[in-house]
Parts: sequence; C-alpha cells; structure tokens
Amino acid sequence: MRKNLLALLLLVAAVLFLYCQTGGFEFLRFDDHDYTFRCPFVRDGLSLDNVAAAFSSLTHAAIWMPATYVTYMADISLFGPGMGPHHLVNAALHALNAVLLFLLLLRLVRTPAVLPALLAAAFWALHPQRAEAVAWIAGRKELLCAAFTLLGLLCWLPDPSTRRGRFGRAGAYLCALLACMSKPTAMCFPFLAFAVEGLAGRRLLPEGRTGLRAAVRPLLWYAPLLVLAVATGALAVYSQTHAAGYAVRELFSASLPWRLLNAAVALGLYLFQAVLPVGIHLDYRAVPGQFPLHGALGLSTLLAALLLLVLFILRTGREGRARVNGLLLVLFFLASLGPTLGVFGSFGEHARADRFLYLPAVAFSVALAYGLDALRRTASSRPRGLLVPVLGPAVLLAYLCASIPVVASYRNDFTAFSRTLEQDPDHGRALAHVASEECARFGRIDRGITLFRRSQELRPRDDTAAQLAYTLALRGLSSDYDEIRRLCAKFACDHSLDRKGQALEALGTTAMRQRRWKEAISCLEDSVKAPGRFYPADDALLRLGACYCNAKRPEDAIRVFEPLTQSTRTDIRDRARQALATLKANPKAVLFF
Repeated sequence: MRKNLLALLLLVAAVLFLYCQTGGFEFLRFDDHDYTFRCPFVRDGLSLDNVAAAFSSLTHAAIWMPATYVTYMADISLFGPGMGPHHLVNAALHALNAVLLFLLLLRLVRTPAVLPALLAAAFWALHPQRAEAVAWIAGRKELLCAAFTLLGLLCWLPDPSTRRGRFGRAGAYLCALLACMSKPTAMCFPFLAFAVEGLAGRRLLPEGRTGLRAAVRPLLWYAPLLVLAVATGALAVYSQTHAAGYAVRELFSASLPWRLLNAAVALGLYLFQAVLPVGIHLDYRAVPGQFPLHGALGLSTLLAALLLLVLFILRTGREGRARVNGLLLVLFFLASLGPTLGVFGSFGEHARADRFLYLPAVAFSVALAYGLDALRRTASSRPRGLLVPVLGPAVLLAYLCASIPVVASYRNDFTAFSRTLEQDPDHGRALAHVASEECARFGRIDRGITLFRRSQELRPRDDTAAQLAYTLALRGLSSDYDEIRRLCAKFACDHSLDRKGQALEALGTTAMRQRRWKEAISCLEDSVKAPGRFYPADDALLRLGACYCNAKRPEDAIRVFEPLTQSTRTDIRDRARQALATLKANPKAVLFF
C-alpha cells in the first residue's frame, strides 16, 4: 500500500510539474471563447438557468456537452473569469486521470510489482500528445470524458454476480452517462467495457454452463450501455449538422474513399508520433479531395503496425492469453478513436488531432504495462534486469523533455499557431491567427497584412476577408481602398451578413476617408449594432461621431462623443474630449480618426 501511495504521489508531482506553467497561459481564439465568455449560458457562471440551458442547447458550437459546460460555469463562479483557473483545473483533471489509469493498470496487469504500472501511466500522462487536451482550455471535454470513462471501467471490473459487482455496474452506468454528457465520443463505452472485462481475464460464458440463455445473460449488462451509445450518437449527429449560426450541414461533406484514406493516414501518424513525438502542434490540416499531409508517412507506419500485429499473433499462437489481450487492446484503441476518425461523419478540415488520442492512448499504456511486466519477469541476468528500472525512467525523462516546449507553445495564439506554421507553412487558419496577433499584439501591420493575404489565397473565408479589410482600413493607404471594397462587396450589399461588424467597420472607415459621409454613417451604425460583435466598438463609435459632425449632424455627434469621454481606453477618451472641444469651438469643423 505504501508503494502504491508513493507511486501515486510521484505521478501527480510529475504531471503538475509539467502543466503548472499553464496557469499563466491565455485563451486561444480557437473554441476557447465559444466555450466560455462568448457562450451565453456559461459566461455568467453557475446557476440553475444556465445549467438548464447547457442541457437544452443541442447546437451551440456544434457539440452537446452539458457536463463540460457546467465545469466552465463552476470555474467562473469559484475563481472569476480569468484564464489561469481554467488551465489549472485542466491540469488537476489530467493528474486525476493519471491516477485512475494507474489504478486500472494495477487491476489489469495483476502483479505485485508497481513499477510497470507506474511507468506505463507516466508514459501516457507525460507524453507530448497529451498537451493539446490539457494545455488548451477547450480540451476540457476530453479530460472529463476520460475521467468518467476510466472511473466507469474501474467500477465495471468487479464480478456482477456479487453484491459489490452489482453496485459497481450501477456506478459504471452513471459514469458512462456523465462521460457522454462530457463529450459524445464516450458512446464507445460498451466496447471499452467489453475489452477491459476480457483483459481482466473474465469469461463471458462461465465454465460448466452451456446454452443460449447462459451465454446471453452476461451480455444483458451491456444493453443499457448500447442504448446510451445509440442515443448519444444521434445527439452528436444532430449537433454537428445543425450548428448554431450556420446553415444545416451535410454529415458526409467528403467522399467515402477520401474519408477512409484520411482515417488510415491519421491512424498511422498517431502511431508514429506515439513512438517518435516530432512535428506535434495544434490543428493538423486536411483538405477533402487532396492527398493528406504526410500521407506517405502515415500509410507506411500503419502498414508496418499491421505487419507487427500479424507477426505478434502468429508468434503467440500457442499463448492464447497474450493473443486475446492483443486483440482486445486493438478493439479498445479503434473503438475509442473511431468516432473522431471522420469515417462516420466529416469533421471540417481535419480528422486528426492530438486531443482525439487522449482516451485511445490508454491502450498504448496498457500494452506497455504488459510488456514491461513480462520483461521484468523474464530478465534473469543482472544487466537485463536493469532494463525496466533504469532504461524505463530514462526514456520517460526524454518524453517529458519533449513535452515541455509543446506545452509552452499553448501560451497564446501567437505561440500556438507560430509552432503550427513551423510544421505547415501553408496552413491557412494558422496564417490568419498569426496575422491577427502580428497586427494587434506586435504592431507589425504590414507583416500581418502579408499573412492575411496568404491565408485568404490558400483558404478563402469571409472572416479572413473581413479581418484583412479591417487591417487595411486601419493602415489607411488610399491604394488599399479598392481592395477593401472588393473584399467586403458581399457585406456592402447586405449588412446583415456581417454579424461581427468587422467588415462594415472597414467599409465605414474607408468611406469616411473618401468623404462619403452618408455611406460611412450607414456602415458604422450597423457595425456597432452587429449582434455577434466580440471586440469593443469604441473605435467605430469614434469614427461614427466624426461622420455625424462632418455630415452636419452635431447633435448626433455630441450624443456619441459624450459617453466616449468616460471610456476606459485613454486614447479613446482623449480623442473624444478633443473632438467635443473642437465641435463646440467650430460646429462646421471636419473631423477624421
């Protein structure tokens, strides 16, 4: 018992050492905002109304995950709206999952030696592939789903013929439900329970009993889990195809051959990076219809893995237990990864992400624990006997060192997507994110415009066009006016299309500089009132007030300028006061901002 406690303390300490740095990280403008302060039922914290809205909202952010939303609410109510607590809660959940995995390994490996289970759990917890789920606030759903799944599997293991086992099955049902409410991919729980039950050495058909009834009775325990899986799958499909704010999407927007190819490449690359963690970054790109990035490497790795699996089965033909365990681990891996491979539904521009591997990688950990235990038992000579206690921690230290820069890359948008561009220079979404940070954070507006243009060339998007137009408008060169109007032509014809107001602000700023006061007023008014506006409207209001003044509407100008004199931004406050003074001194003055 003392050895187990010491092992648990070492495991938790290592996890917290790696991820405590995330307490100073920022939000990423990639799902973090949609899940937290831009989510109407999360941003105000925990309340009965917000919890009810989380359960009833099936389409927000194209995913139904009420349990995860409740934890975000709890973070805000307990710690405030800051970013640090969200990150630290993720780190704590990951440490908890490492402990649960360690306990599961002890149950499955069934050996008095603690070291194989400890090393295998630490390999899983400290591997660079875990960084995305832990260091990214939006990865909370993976952490919660895995926590309830691992706890449910621990509850599932006791023999159901005993009283403890029956209570355990009830607990497993509850955990499976909570896992599905954390992330719908937990619909795979019945297959994971079946695999774990087999790994634990239990026979579904008890010895000495035959007949259909005796064979079916143990399987009846799986019936509620299968019903839950089907219901969760239906909810997931509806959420993905009816995302709030978008037209109804097709579930299969890419062809089946491409989805199968992309899934095969993703499987191979998951396996490759599990052994050699190079090139790990946020947001792997895949474009439907094109050969996947690093596709040759992924396919060759998958082929090699299949060959090794066949050799393992042939070699262990006489050792039925090892062969069955190997096949059960393959079932665990494929069942838990299947919902995110994109075969049963397209997942936007990618069907591979390190966060998707968070739970499936448990299969790697179990296989490693079995291997280390077998090596420990067969190592008779002293040099071979040192392989597990000496070489194991050394390899683990190497993975820990590889994880540190990966975790650090999630500090903010610029560091995260800059790392992505290092691995994939033509990543359109990463180019747009880095461009935005270049303009806003570092003041390198010309560099930002270059990146925005490259992003729009590779991946044409209305959002990117609006951001580029807004940045060009801020630069204020007359040579950019035609490009701004071309980028925003769609929004100029129908202002209601620009729900964020960014393109309309660019158009209004351009019209103001061209002394088209009526057009500028129309665009800026609608920009300020845009329902999806997520950044302050002070700049737009300042320009709107100037346009009112220049259009001989001094009363409207004063109405806009006066509230701005109390702005928290010093530059806005000073310019609003200066504009009011100029307007009172000369009502016919022409103002530009």
